[in-house]
Amino acid sequence: MNKYIKTILLSTALLCFGAGSVSAAQFSDAKSGAELSAQQLAQKLSKYDVVFFGEYHDQGEIHQAELELLQAIHKVKGEKLALSMEMFEVDNQTKLNDFLAGSLSEEDFLATSRPWPNYKTDYAPLVNFAKENKLAVVAANVPRFLAAHVAKNNASTDGIEEQYKKWLPEHIYAPEGAYKEKFYAQMNSPEAPMKMSPARLAAVYAAQCLKDDKMAESIAAFSDAHKKMQVLHINGCFHSDAHLGTTQKLEALRPKLKVAVITPLERKQKGVQPAGDFVVWFDRK
Repeated sequence: MNKYIKTILLSTALLCFGAGSVSAAQFSDAKSGAELSAQQLAQKLSKYDVVFFGEYHDQGEIHQAELELLQAIHKVKGEKLALSMEMFEVDNQTKLNDFLAGSLSEEDFLATSRPWPNYKTDYAPLVNFAKENKLAVVAANVPRFLAAHVAKNNASTDGIEEQYKKWLPEHIYAPEGAYKEKFYAQMNSPEAPMKMSPARLAAVYAAQCLKDDKMAESIAAFSDAHKKMQVLHINGCFHSDAHLGTTQKLEALRPKLKVAVITPLERKQKGVQPAGDFVVWFDRK
């Protein structure tokens, strides 16, 4: 594996992975603390244009909650709902569309679309539900090899071949402020998978922001083209907690969109201030 892609994956692991578990997640309103069923949450979310569901990528309990919420929102929104995913990259949108339309087999789709290792267990249920109900699915993320290029080349996109530039976000920036501070603190924590020099850390942060830029632009473009449709976007919680990362960039791009964030918290963290508008509670085992 290219060492720079490995760096990106290890960084993502630190930000978004925990130890797997499967039981029954519980939703709640972050402000009031009131517990909510998936159906009740779907009703509360009906006034929002975009809903960010932040996850830990290896938490089965959260993945099950994502499916339950997708199904519940579909009962409310019907064909006015679309799914957007960090787990698929924009250069594979056509293949994803073909699979959803039934013109590409699952075998061929997975062989060519760079699915995540846990796709079949954790993300296939979401995509298959969308397929069965004829919902659009947005392949929102920047191709990982482009993020790896940025991490490798001191935060620069120089040298990217012309044929791949169309997959880059139109606007690329790695902002100062709360998001950067949070990212650096996490990468410098004792749990960090590897220690990085200041230059390497800056480059990896730029790669992280490249993903945020592209996902925000992907959601914005879909919302522009499909007025009055609600988008449920699934991503690692670091990309959306506290309305930072992808959420912050989408809100800057399209300030008129009403955006909600669901953040994950372990049940043992009762009393912790949630970093979202709604909470999905789970047990990490």
